[in-house]
Amino acid sequence: MTPEEHQREFSYQAARLGIEVQDRSMEAIALEVIDAPIDAIRNLEYCGAPCCPSELIAEPDWATMKHARHTRANVWLESQILCSSTYDGSISHLVAMGQERTQLARVFVAICHARLKNPQDLLDIYKILEDDEDDVALEKICRVVTDMGYYGAVISGLLGAAARPQTNNYHVLFDIGNPFSTLLEKGRFATHTWDVVSLLGAYDDQLPQEFRRGILEWRQAILGYCSTGKLSGGSWQPTTRSTLAFRKDGMERLRQKQLVDSTPERALQLAEREGGEHGLDVLWEDVIRFFLKTGNPRYSHEAVDLIGKYNLDRSASNSAVGVAV
Repeated sequence: MTPEEHQREFSYQAARLGIEVQDRSMEAIALEVIDAPIDAIRNLEYCGAPCCPSELIAEPDWATMKHARHTRANVWLESQILCSSTYDGSISHLVAMGQERTQLARVFVAICHARLKNPQDLLDIYKILEDDEDDVALEKICRVVTDMGYYGAVISGLLGAAARPQTNNYHVLFDIGNPFSTLLEKGRFATHTWDVVSLLGAYDDQLPQEFRRGILEWRQAILGYCSTGKLSGGSWQPTTRSTLAFRKDGMERLRQKQLVDSTPERALQLAEREGGEHGLDVLWEDVIRFFLKTGNPRYSHEAVDLIGKYNLDRSASNSAVGVAV
């Protein structure tokens, strides 16, 4: 969604709360939203937040991965952990499962071809095929969501923080599948917020035996860091990218080559080719968030239009090839 679309969406949701929005400033509307009953806000099922630059958020680079990439650690910060889960995109997966939409692969392929310079590169990295069944396509697309929106955000934050060498920055990947998942396959996906639940340990009596070692080492590492400010494996640097991964069978320190050849890193390299330091934001805003937006019936026509354009362009291309032959 564009900043203007986000701002219109915010006004639309405010109106659903019974707030007058016509000819009023965003600040006045926002103050009434803040005062609205929390249950009424929850009942909106409103996902997302206003974008910049807009009347609500005037700073052009606020909350972008480019901004994070150039934000140095605060002078008082001795150390920090930046962590993402390997299927943080599960939040988008679950939302999409509740939507009545089809042809997910075709929609995503059409978006990529309309908005990227190297569309096939992204599709090849994630092995997204136009004829993928919807459930298969949704998992692949939500891995793109994970890598661009969560892993990419963490790497952007690390790049910015590393500019201040006095701060130790630790990179952690949480890759312990959620054994309690009901809508997604049990134990297969390290889902959004499951990392917090596994750390706090409220359900240890129900944990399968094969998960216990990984979760114990995860807790020991994080709680140990809370008392010492240190994590094994060394501080993350752009040249070495020291990373700790936690899986159900324990902790693993990932080597530079393992990371460079990984799917998330290949996707980040593509983002650089697409837009340099803006690349992650280009992919996040122009491809991923656009795809997620079109799951809303109010915007689904935009996906239909793109599929139509993609089909026309492909037909014209095939015809041109036929004429040339």
